[in-house]
Amino acid sequence: MGSKKTLEQRMALAQDRLSKLKKEASEKERKAREHIKFKAGGEVTRVFGLDYDEAVLLGFLAIYDKLKPEQKAQIKIDGENIIKSRLENADK
Repeated sequence: MGSKKTLEQRMALAQDRLSKLKKEASEKERKAREHIKFKAGGEVTRVFGLDYDEAVLLGFLAIYDKLKPEQKAQIKIDGENIIKSRLENADK
């Protein structure tokens, strides 16, 4: 009987540990998602400023969704050039 109780205790400890690991993984995933949102918000304020019109932003995003793939590709190239320029200017 004693070994059965020990086995049950070990199973309970293992389940607790598994639960804790799942919670930690979930927290890391949430923090990663929040970090992406934070960075996106930073870019929005960098381009539009802190006092931006939400309707303008949403309208811009709605138009982007309707662009042709080559237009979206050009916008991405333009964005990459902006990022490159920022990095070059940060080194100065």
